[in-house]
Amino acid sequence: MTLASDSAQVQTVRALGHHVRVSVRPGTNPRTRPLLMLMGLGGNIEMWEPLRTELANRVGMTTVAFDVPGTGGSASPIVPLPLPAVGLMARQVLRSLRIHEVDVIGLSWGGLLAQQLALTSPSTVRRLVLASTNMGWGSMPGGWRVVRTLASRARYTSRRDMQDALAQFGSDAATPSEALRTHNEARLARPPSGRGYYSQLAGLLGWSSLPWLPLIRQPTLVVCGQTDPAVPVINAHVLATLLPNAELAIVPRGGHLVLFEQLSTSVDLLAAFLDPARRGASGTVPRPSA
Repeated sequence: MTLASDSAQVQTVRALGHHVRVSVRPGTNPRTRPLLMLMGLGGNIEMWEPLRTELANRVGMTTVAFDVPGTGGSASPIVPLPLPAVGLMARQVLRSLRIHEVDVIGLSWGGLLAQQLALTSPSTVRRLVLASTNMGWGSMPGGWRVVRTLASRARYTSRRDMQDALAQFGSDAATPSEALRTHNEARLARPPSGRGYYSQLAGLLGWSSLPWLPLIRQPTLVVCGQTDPAVPVINAHVLATLLPNAELAIVPRGGHLVLFEQLSTSVDLLAAFLDPARRGASGTVPRPSA
């Protein structure tokens, strides 16, 4: 086992026949469950770093992340893995770590995986955070330029393409926040393999959560940026409407990477939702300020 940062422990586990790179950062707050963090398309463990650090410092939360095959330090799959298979892989990763119950946050593509995991492993997922995500097929897509960008992994291999993608995703590419800069440097440092990236895309073929969203009973926080061009805000409204126990938090002036663009606001929302001591008498999360 090696250290990926000051306190995150990284190891390789066997899950669904694949060697999967996993990172665990122990926390200090016994009130909270470990938080499983599922990154977007092509993303790696290190891209979570700014948010993990803030959650550790301000909430004392244990966090767990893993590289989907073909991303970060996990070997590429021989054949594309359907999203339900990756959901099974996530459950096996947790079992290998002897973690039986988690809260889950999924960003973009990771939000689809989070929905799948919550449906098929309801006893494993206590609370669910869906950030900048949609329902798969049947969702309202972004514009054609966004779709074209998502169809390529160039934003992971070229700084110029990454800057172009940031602008398309509603982020300030000229003066990004420190958290967003750290997130994007990690993006460039560990690009996904071509086979891994397109395996993730292929795994979504025919996948949609629309028919079964009412079956997800876990308390859910749906977070989106008000001006997200990649996943239009209407998708968050649909999720919050169809999920039986959902709250909706729309962050003013937020783009697709709102978790890192507005890190302090994001941590406030997550802490209020995931830490019982911070929910207050109403039991609801605070409304993001304009």
